[in-house]
Formats: sequence, C-alpha cells, structure tokens
Amino acid sequence: MSRTPAQTTPQMQPPQLTPDETRVLAECERESLIYRSIPLGLITFFATQYAMQRNIITAKAKWVKLGASLFTGYLIGKISYAPTCRKKILTQIPESHLAHALLTGDARELIAPQQHDSQSSSTRDPNEAVVFVPNSAEPDTHTVPVGVNQYGDPIYDTTK
Repeated sequence: MSRTPAQTTPQMQPPQLTPDETRVLAECERESLIYRSIPLGLITFFATQYAMQRNIITAKAKWVKLGASLFTGYLIGKISYAPTCRKKILTQIPESHLAHALLTGDARELIAPQQHDSQSSSTRDPNEAVVFVPNSAEPDTHTVPVGVNQYGDPIYDTTK
C-alpha cells in the first residue's frame, strides 16, 4: 500500500543553531577534548598498563583492556566537562534558545521552539520563586515520622 502526498506524516525539523551557539558548542567540544578527555584517557591507559606490569591485572587480552581503559577515560572526561559547558553557555549566550532549554530543562525546546504567549516562561524572571499548590482532589501522601528506631532511621505511621 503506497502513501499519497496527503497521507505523509510531518517530519520534525532539525534544530537550527545560531552562529553564537555553534561557536560556543565548538569551544566546549575542543576544550573538553584538550583539558579533560585526552588527559583522563592517557591516565587510565597508563594506569592499566602499570597494573599489568605489576600483575595486579592479568595481561590476557592486553590491548582490549588498554583500549577499554582509554575509551573509559575519554568518556569520563567528556561527561565531566558537561557542567562547565553548561555554565559557559549560560554566561556567554544567556538569551539563546539553547540557554533557555538548559534553564527550563526541556530538551524539546531545542528541537521545536514553541510560540510563546504573553505569559511565557521566557518573560519570567529566573530568580522568581515558584509556588506549587497541591491538588485538592489528590489525597495527601506526605508522611511525617512518628519516631526513630535504634539505628536513627525514621519510623512512619502507616495505619492512615
């Protein structure tokens, strides 16, 4: 069964980054590689090699273990640079869609920025307090400890 042009599903457009966003992301990529990934990869590589020389780790499948340790150090370096990159985005380009998506924690904003009305979150002050009002239709599931056991752990009354 073939589809006619009227039956095709709409495709989501890839995110369109501004030149400033592209520049900051390229800086993050380069700096994470130079300052974190390569050094941590080499440290784990040589630590594994040293452990093999001292017979702490068996030398069986030596190159697999060395490669895995190098790759693990590389990944740890990339992941550990994420908070620094986030801070760099928020300080260098605070008004971008990328910074807005990081602040709201909504990755969908990166894929398809929504049209905002007058009450949008982009016009709110990020330091403004957010108040959560409980829904009266839902039962209160918050429990308060009624005591402490011999190990210092709280005891809750579950007979409600």
